Amino acid sequence: MRISAGGYELDDDPARVDADAAAEFLTGHVYWGTWRTAADIKEQIAEAWRVTGVYDQDGQMVGFARASGDRGSAYLADVYVLPGHRGAGLGKAIVAMMTGRGPGAEPRWMLHTSDAHGLYRQFGFAAAGATYLERQRPQAGAAPVRDPLATGAPLATVALATGILTGTRVRLEPLSYRHLPGLVPAAAGGGELYRWTTVPRDEAAARGYIETALAARDSGTAVPFAVVRLADEAVIGSTRFWDFGYWPWPDRDPVAPQTPDTCEIGHTWLAADAIRTGANTQMKRLMLTHAFETWRVKSVCLHTDARNERSRAAMERIGARFEGILRAHRFAVDLTPRDSARYAITAADWPAVREHLATLDRRA
Repeated sequence: MRISAGGYELDDDPARVDADAAAEFLTGHVYWGTWRTAADIKEQIAEAWRVTGVYDQDGQMVGFARASGDRGSAYLADVYVLPGHRGAGLGKAIVAMMTGRGPGAEPRWMLHTSDAHGLYRQFGFAAAGATYLERQRPQAGAAPVRDPLATGAPLATVALATGILTGTRVRLEPLSYRHLPGLVPAAAGGGELYRWTTVPRDEAAARGYIETALAARDSGTAVPFAVVRLADEAVIGSTRFWDFGYWPWPDRDPVAPQTPDTCEIGHTWLAADAIRTGANTQMKRLMLTHAFETWRVKSVCLHTDARNERSRAAMERIGARFEGILRAHRFAVDLTPRDSARYAITAADWPAVREHLATLDRRA
């Protein structure tokens, strides 16, 4: 079976799998594969009960999964997408293709993971331990586990996927657990800087922060990023697209994935040493360019605590227009109802704002 997904092709043909590429990635780049040799992995692929490969437009394999077992039980393993191709919904598409073959072929699925619980929960897996997840085979007469691939749900986020957005100072990478080690140091020493902003202060908070962000991504309600400084490859903060608006256009397909008509940029914070370095200007330039020129949105809004003068000044500096105060708009960091200052840039504003941001970027 072959399925197209956002410029990629998913194929379950074992003969097409690039075992050498899978072995190279798994033995050198993931925590669960380094104890095996390349020969071990190639043997496991050859003996797999089911496989799925993801192939780019040049036919190169950029993602993979295998399963061992039979129609009674199956163990899902070695699910990966190469870093440069993440954020396009391919991980979900792989899991859907591997596990969603219809009730007649529905085994009891099992797997182990340390950091992807949110992904697998969408497919009916439940945690039976800290790292062990299981999806029970439906009983006779019971409703089968919903196959998200059949309804288009796993690919719904393909339309929102941005991939990696790269500038001259920063790179916005789709947020993942591999950014965990960098988030906590990035948030350290901010002091008054984070008075009105929620940042992950320790490892547990950072893990929860990422899991919440990924759950929002997987549900199609946010596109979270880690901000990476190019000069030293350090994680210096996070930001995201969210609060997407979809207008009821007469010709809009209610099932097919669609890009949004409006969105918000928020949940933004930067390390103390990244303030006034041009990082924020370039982040916003990258995100606004994608929103207006790829998604073709009609407007992008930004909100901040009305008391956050630094954030308000930053929004005004990039060319966003102040639209007013929304009273008791959101929950504040200090556990009170927050008045929000609202700023926005419309599609009509964008050409002038784009030139303004380019000028600011050159000066930074």
